Parts: sequence; C-alpha cells; structure tokens
Amino acid sequence: MRGWAIFCSVFAVVQVLIFSPEARRQRRLRRHGRVITAVCLEHFNARGDGPIRVRCGYLPDPDGGQVRAIVQTHERIPQVGEELKVLYDPRDPQHAENLDITRGPAFGRGDIVSGAMWAGFFLIGAGCAAAAD
Repeated sequence: MRGWAIFCSVFAVVQVLIFSPEARRQRRLRRHGRVITAVCLEHFNARGDGPIRVRCGYLPDPDGGQVRAIVQTHERIPQVGEELKVLYDPRDPQHAENLDITRGPAFGRGDIVSGAMWAGFFLIGAGCAAAAD
C-alpha cells in the first residue's frame, strides 16, 4: 500500500507541474486575450492522425509586422487563405488559440483535471490495497 501511495502522490505532483505552465498561459489567454481575425497559412496533421493544427497570421498592431501562431482546430478546418477567429495574448502576441477551442470547458484547466484524475486513482488504488490487506 505504501508503495502505491508514494507512486500516486509523486506522479500527481509531476503531472500538475507539467500541466501548470500551459494551464496558466491558457487562463491568462482566457482572461486577457483579444479576439482578432487571422488568415490560415498552412495545415499540420491534416491526415487526421492527431490534432489538426493550423499556422495562421494576423496583425495585432497595424504598425508592426504580421504575427504567426499555430492554433488547434477540432471541427471545422479552415482552408489556406480562409479567415478564422483567434484569441491572442496582447503581452505575447505569438501566444494564440482558436476561439472555438478557448470556449471549451477544459481550456485552462488541464492542471486541475490532471490532479483530480490522479487523486481519484489514488483513492481507488488505496481502497483496493486496503481491502486486500
């Protein structure tokens, strides 16, 4: 039982540490992001063997150059040259995400979801280990 508890505890902490930086960026994007129209420049993984990502370009500052970012799509894949709405971080304009993705309930909560999953696994495993004793 002790080995299972240590494994789950350590793995849960590692998972949260891995997911926390990205979740913090996503939460910042959700709170402070600005919606802008971008143009699809290129597709990645268009064969469907993973998440489909799109390189897009947009102009957050009319006096600056075009900013490029890679965003995910899940339902509708824009064609090259087609416009799409993205949410970008004004402090870091290259950090952007497809507006449809940011509306999902899990966006910005990866660290919380991961921690809750491992807490559940820990409780189930601890219960099974205690029942076996």
